[in-house]
Amino acid sequence: MKILIFDLDDTIIYHSFGFVDYRNIKFDENLSRILNFLNYPKFIYSNGTYDHVKQVLNNMKLSNNFNKIYARDTIPYMKPYVESYKFIEHDIKKYYNDRNKYYFFDDRLENLQTAKSRGWTTIWININFIDKPYFVDHAFPNIHTAVMYFIFNYS
Repeated sequence: MKILIFDLDDTIIYHSFGFVDYRNIKFDENLSRILNFLNYPKFIYSNGTYDHVKQVLNNMKLSNNFNKIYARDTIPYMKPYVESYKFIEHDIKKYYNDRNKYYFFDDRLENLQTAKSRGWTTIWININFIDKPYFVDHAFPNIHTAVMYFIFNYS
Protein backbone atom coordinates (compact mmCIF):
# COMPACT_ATOMS: atom_id res chain seq x y z
CA MET A 1 0.00 0.00 0.00
CA LYS A 2 1.16 3.54 -0.70
CA ILE A 3 1.70 5.48 2.53
CA LEU A 4 2.18 9.26 2.32
CA ILE A 5 4.13 10.90 5.12
CA PHE A 6 4.40 14.67 5.37
CA ASP A 7 6.56 16.96 7.45
CA LEU A 8 4.73 20.08 8.62
CA ASP A 9 6.98 23.10 9.10
CA ASP A 10 8.51 24.44 5.90
CA THR A 11 6.86 21.61 3.99
CA ILE A 12 3.07 21.95 4.37
CA ILE A 13 3.40 25.45 5.72
CA TYR A 14 6.29 27.80 5.12
CA HIS A 15 7.44 30.26 7.73
CA SER A 16 10.70 31.76 8.80
CA PHE A 17 12.36 29.97 11.68
CA GLY A 18 11.31 31.14 15.09
CA PHE A 19 7.94 32.23 16.39
CA VAL A 20 4.87 30.97 14.56
CA ASP A 21 1.91 33.35 14.62
CA TYR A 22 -1.03 30.95 14.40
CA ARG A 23 -3.35 33.84 13.52
CA ASN A 24 -1.60 34.05 10.15
CA ILE A 25 -2.16 30.39 9.29
CA LYS A 26 -5.36 30.14 7.25
CA PHE A 27 -7.51 27.60 5.44
CA ASP A 28 -5.78 26.21 2.36
CA GLU A 29 -8.71 25.09 0.24
CA ASN A 30 -6.53 24.05 -2.69
CA LEU A 31 -4.29 21.80 -0.57
CA SER A 32 -7.31 20.33 1.20
CA ARG A 33 -8.89 19.45 -2.15
CA ILE A 34 -5.68 17.92 -3.47
CA LEU A 35 -5.13 15.85 -0.31
CA ASN A 36 -8.73 14.65 -0.37
CA PHE A 37 -8.21 13.41 -3.91
CA LEU A 38 -5.42 11.09 -2.73
CA ASN A 39 -7.10 7.95 -1.50
CA TYR A 40 -4.08 6.72 0.48
CA PRO A 41 -3.26 6.82 4.17
CA LYS A 42 -1.61 10.12 5.03
CA PHE A 43 0.43 10.92 8.13
CA ILE A 44 2.19 13.90 9.64
CA TYR A 45 5.75 13.29 10.87
CA SER A 46 7.07 16.40 12.60
CA ASN A 47 9.81 17.39 14.99
CA GLY A 48 7.33 19.98 16.27
CA THR A 49 5.06 19.25 19.20
CA TYR A 50 1.69 17.55 18.82
CA ASP A 51 -0.13 20.71 19.94
CA HIS A 52 1.75 22.78 17.37
CA VAL A 53 0.86 20.36 14.58
CA LYS A 54 -2.81 20.23 15.65
CA GLN A 55 -3.05 24.02 15.82
CA VAL A 56 -1.61 24.45 12.33
CA LEU A 57 -3.76 21.69 10.83
CA ASN A 58 -6.87 23.05 12.52
CA ASN A 59 -6.20 26.56 11.23
CA MET A 60 -5.62 25.22 7.73
CA LYS A 61 -8.68 22.95 8.09
CA LEU A 62 -6.56 19.93 7.18
CA SER A 63 -6.94 17.81 10.33
CA ASN A 64 -9.33 15.39 8.66
CA ASN A 65 -6.87 14.78 5.83
CA PHE A 66 -4.45 12.85 8.03
CA ASN A 67 -4.74 9.47 9.71
CA LYS A 68 -2.28 10.17 12.51
CA ILE A 69 0.28 12.66 13.77
CA TYR A 70 3.77 11.63 14.79
CA ALA A 71 5.33 14.49 16.74
CA ARG A 72 8.34 15.06 18.98
CA ASP A 73 6.28 14.45 22.11
CA THR A 74 4.39 11.37 20.83
CA ILE A 75 7.28 9.23 19.56
CA PRO A 76 10.50 8.19 21.33
CA TYR A 77 12.95 9.59 18.74
CA MET A 78 13.06 12.57 16.41
CA LYS A 79 14.13 12.98 12.82
CA PRO A 80 16.74 12.34 11.45
CA TYR A 81 17.50 9.41 13.80
CA VAL A 82 16.81 6.12 12.01
CA GLU A 83 15.08 4.74 15.13
CA SER A 84 12.36 7.32 14.56
CA TYR A 85 11.66 6.06 11.03
CA LYS A 86 11.69 2.45 12.22
CA PHE A 87 9.20 3.35 14.97
CA ILE A 88 6.82 4.90 12.44
CA GLU A 89 7.12 1.96 10.04
CA HIS A 90 6.37 -0.45 12.88
CA ASP A 91 3.36 1.59 14.01
CA ILE A 92 1.92 1.91 10.50
CA LYS A 93 2.32 -1.84 9.94
CA LYS A 94 -0.17 -2.38 12.78
CA TYR A 95 -2.88 -0.93 10.52
CA TYR A 96 -1.58 -1.78 7.05
CA ASN A 97 0.37 -4.66 5.54
CA ASP A 98 4.11 -5.25 5.59
CA ARG A 99 4.52 -4.37 1.92
CA ASN A 100 4.01 -0.65 2.30
CA LYS A 101 5.66 1.84 -0.04
CA TYR A 102 6.48 5.05 1.83
CA TYR A 103 6.52 8.49 0.19
CA PHE A 104 8.09 11.15 2.39
CA PHE A 105 7.66 14.89 1.83
CA ASP A 106 10.16 17.01 3.82
CA ASP A 107 12.23 20.18 3.54
CA ARG A 108 15.34 18.94 5.39
CA LEU A 109 17.96 16.99 3.49
CA GLU A 110 19.22 15.07 6.53
CA ASN A 111 15.66 13.80 7.13
CA LEU A 112 15.32 12.73 3.51
CA GLN A 113 18.69 10.99 3.55
CA THR A 114 17.64 8.81 6.48
CA ALA A 115 14.29 8.11 4.83
CA LYS A 116 16.07 7.03 1.65
CA SER A 117 18.26 4.66 3.69
CA ARG A 118 14.99 2.99 4.77
CA GLY A 119 13.87 2.59 1.15
CA TRP A 120 11.35 5.44 1.21
CA THR A 121 10.67 7.57 -1.87
CA THR A 122 11.92 11.04 -0.98
CA ILE A 123 10.28 14.30 -2.04
CA TRP A 124 12.20 17.46 -1.19
CA ILE A 125 10.19 20.65 -0.66
CA ASN A 126 12.56 23.59 -1.03
CA ILE A 127 11.93 26.89 -2.77
CA ASN A 128 15.67 27.45 -3.29
CA PHE A 129 16.91 24.08 -4.54
CA ILE A 130 19.43 24.04 -7.35
CA ASP A 131 20.56 20.43 -7.71
CA LYS A 132 19.01 17.59 -5.80
CA PRO A 133 21.32 15.17 -4.01
CA TYR A 134 21.42 11.49 -5.03
CA PHE A 135 19.10 10.45 -2.17
CA VAL A 136 16.31 12.80 -3.26
CA ASP A 137 13.92 11.23 -5.74
CA HIS A 138 11.97 14.41 -6.54
CA ALA A 139 12.31 18.11 -5.68
CA PHE A 140 9.61 20.78 -5.77
CA PRO A 141 9.34 24.42 -4.70
CA ASN A 142 6.12 23.83 -2.70
CA ILE A 143 3.80 21.15 -1.38
CA HIS A 144 1.04 21.91 -3.90
CA THR A 145 3.27 21.14 -6.87
CA ALA A 146 4.69 18.05 -5.18
CA VAL A 147 1.28 16.56 -4.41
CA MET A 148 -0.01 17.31 -7.91
CA TYR A 149 3.04 15.52 -9.33
CA PHE A 150 2.26 12.57 -7.08
CA ILE A 151 -1.35 12.48 -8.31
CA PHE A 152 -0.32 12.38 -11.97
CA ASN A 153 2.65 10.02 -11.61
CA TYR A 154 1.96 7.67 -8.70
CA SER A 155 -1.81 7.38 -8.34
